Amino acid sequence: MELRRQYFNVKDALWGDRTSLSDGILTICKQELKEQVRSLFKAVEDIDFEIVKPGENTRIVHLLDTLQPMYKVGGSGMQYSGFFGSPVTVGEGVTNMLTGFTVMESAALPWDESSASSGLLYPRDAIMDMTGPIAGFTPFSETLNLVILYKLAKNKSSIEYDNDIRLIGIKISTYLASLTVDMVPDESICYTIDDVNPELPNVVLVWQCQNQGPYANTFLYGQSIDNLVPTLLHPNELLDGCVVSGNYVWPAFKVPTYLHVNHPIVMELYKNHGKTLNFRGVIFCRSHNPTNWHKERCANFNVKLAKYLNANGLIMAWEGGGNAAVDGMLTIQCAEKRGIKASAITFEFGGVDGTEGILLVDDVPEADAIISGGSIEKHYCLPEVERVVGGDVLRLNKESGGYFPPSYKAIEFENTTHLYLSGNQSGHSRLFAEAY
Repeated sequence: MELRRQYFNVKDALWGDRTSLSDGILTICKQELKEQVRSLFKAVEDIDFEIVKPGENTRIVHLLDTLQPMYKVGGSGMQYSGFFGSPVTVGEGVTNMLTGFTVMESAALPWDESSASSGLLYPRDAIMDMTGPIAGFTPFSETLNLVILYKLAKNKSSIEYDNDIRLIGIKISTYLASLTVDMVPDESICYTIDDVNPELPNVVLVWQCQNQGPYANTFLYGQSIDNLVPTLLHPNELLDGCVVSGNYVWPAFKVPTYLHVNHPIVMELYKNHGKTLNFRGVIFCRSHNPTNWHKERCANFNVKLAKYLNANGLIMAWEGGGNAAVDGMLTIQCAEKRGIKASAITFEFGGVDGTEGILLVDDVPEADAIISGGSIEKHYCLPEVERVVGGDVLRLNKESGGYFPPSYKAIEFENTTHLYLSGNQSGHSRLFAEAY
């Protein structure tokens, strides 16, 4: 399987009467984008747009998913396969990508009980700053971002809101990337793992994603991964958008679709393929399995597939918090017992200075090669900003009745739960902890 990605660098984005891409300048017509998705307005009454640029003193709130604009121009299937067509296997051929540019979704999803999978799993406000102390929590403080602002219809279900928001975001990002058809790319890279060096160790990535119901979910080829048995993916399938995020409940831990498509661990393994290791594939599974029996079953499936691929090493990465950590640790334990060296990346606890209490929710003796992605219990003071995109107030602390401070004002957080991607475990962050 060979995939060629053609990269088109977006240097600036601005409003205009017609949507076009020329010499790296993306001109966007709001009305034209609306017409592209008007037929999808069911649980959504209307949409608007804002452009947010690097270096701006801007805060984005009520942030949901972030998408990579891409358009498949050769090979089977289509980008984000399964959503606007048949779920044809992707990962081969040619796909055009807009680089330095994202499509973001912002909406204040309802807090009523029918719009949550449980008391804890409601859509929490996600906050991202383009400058200041938390800008480095995401890659998106360095990209041009088109933010879709959703006006929601009343009295719709969480599934209806979730579906319409996602489809509108995918359709708009696809339309913008389709502007590149017949254009000459700025860069082109081929991705393949076909050539294997028998002298090098074989390494697999186990990628374990959120699955706890509406607003806390992940989609594989257009379908929720509720009952997914661990399955083998070619890494190119990820690069072509076979996995799409539906996780809005824990802003710190979520993995947006953009990072599934540009998975930092996958990209690093590709860089090292044939040099220090043989990248043999991605074992994809759900996290938050309901009982320990189900967790052990999932772990054993993961390692069975790794053994089938003759893996010498296994990288364990998961999306989510406590429940997911148990799933991940059981896979590490099972791998080590079967003779496969395993490593993991995870956020940690530990209080303000990193020494309080227990650093990890769960651990096993075999987990002796852990990479820290930094603590989620650090205090951060967000400064006042000049501009806010997404809403006039923050929506915080539903459990205690709700707290709604002005979104542009300075605010202090005792942990990073509400800060977009601050505890994300896909390997993108600049946060880390160092042992002395």
